[in-house]
Amino acid sequence: MQLKYAAEKNLELVKEDILKVVQTCPIPDLHDIQLEFDYGKNTKRYACANKTQLGGIMVSYRQSMRPFLDGDKWICYEPGLAPDPKDCLVYSFGIGNEWSFDDAMDKYGCQVYSFDPTMNRPNFKRGSNIYFKNLGLEGYKGTLPEKEQSKVDTLGNIMRMFGHEGRRVDYLKIDIEGSEIPALEQVFSDAPHLLTQVSQLGMEVHPGIYRVDGKLDKTSKYYRVWRIYHLLECLGFQLIHMGLNQNPPTQYKWNGTLQSCCYELVWVMPPPRPLLT
Repeated sequence: MQLKYAAEKNLELVKEDILKVVQTCPIPDLHDIQLEFDYGKNTKRYACANKTQLGGIMVSYRQSMRPFLDGDKWICYEPGLAPDPKDCLVYSFGIGNEWSFDDAMDKYGCQVYSFDPTMNRPNFKRGSNIYFKNLGLEGYKGTLPEKEQSKVDTLGNIMRMFGHEGRRVDYLKIDIEGSEIPALEQVFSDAPHLLTQVSQLGMEVHPGIYRVDGKLDKTSKYYRVWRIYHLLECLGFQLIHMGLNQNPPTQYKWNGTLQSCCYELVWVMPPPRPLLT
């Protein structure tokens, strides 16, 4: 019992240290929106020698528009980061009836937990190892505004619900139409240690279209996304991919450069990771 108590106490100390890292993480001033647009160019990247796109389908919303790949995610297959096909876990938040990434991870051999509260479907099993849950990710436990049937919860509550706290999450996919901002802010505030269990994080962020008179204060979506980028780095994540949403109506020109309301990013956390068992 004494050894178990000591181990539990050490675990709590590690969690406290991780929280302190987040609380003291220096966030650079966002005085120019171009800094955020150029984040993928200027930040230190992890040079993954073996990465590929997984999933995705060709989409064309209008006949006059070029088709584009949607729903794909980059994944790094280097030793220490590549999911073990005999024992890997994927969390996939935001499905929208587009299963290509989840199906690919199932085929690879992973156990996949897929979440979406907007599809009006009960919990069910798909394929060999996909477990769909009629539940979404947010910064609180409750329901989505104006969608009382759409239940949401925090990452910590969801991981505890399925017994995955302390378990390595090989890939955490988040594409939840803007809710990623409050959801991750809650994690950073209350339980940042959960993210140190994640090997790879593929996320679409939705800060919106920037206007000439747009504010960059701490309440703006652009600053909040900027802060999330740097908090992830303070935890040890390194970027391997950043790209525009390829849907033409989401794109616009800013100072001669092509930008979008939404960006696809993938980070990896190279080992060692402090809380993985």
